[in-house]
Amino acid sequence: MQLHLKTPENTDEVTALRTLFEDYLKTIYWSENALAQVFIALLDDIASKDLIRLMAHHAANTKIHTDRIEKVFESVGVKPEEKKSESVACLIAESRQILSLTESGPVRDAAIIAWVQHVIHAEIASYGTLRSFALTLREEDVVRLLEKNLEEEKELDLKLSLVAEAYVNDEAANKEI
Repeated sequence: MQLHLKTPENTDEVTALRTLFEDYLKTIYWSENALAQVFIALLDDIASKDLIRLMAHHAANTKIHTDRIEKVFESVGVKPEEKKSESVACLIAESRQILSLTESGPVRDAAIIAWVQHVIHAEIASYGTLRSFALTLREEDVVRLLEKNLEEEKELDLKLSLVAEAYVNDEAANKEI
């Protein structure tokens, strides 16, 4: 893939974009670390073996994502630092609410899939934004690292949709109330 690099003309704009990039990077770093713990904790609350497998794999991948983010920090010469994402913190609280409002089984699994996809869509947006910033800032190695995380998030989203559509949603709809 050929990168089309365009840099803002104004040095102040470059500095401001670099600051924004670093701020987003700190936020996704916090988010990935916080979400890894939630993904692991959710494993005990999932009934579907396929969903357990996907979530366990994603929890492990999340560690790989944080390792890549640390490489991004190193590449741009910034010490790895976390900045709490209020929106992700709200999503984490929502995961606890899902567990309190559903019982173990297909309805909870469907709710967990929906929640995880909501989280993943936020991560996809974050990685896409970071990639775009890195491209503009001519951080070619960083672009490649961020693209790997972005593609893995998209892949999980697709796999979750396949599990939901293959049987989890149908089982949830057919569960006797």
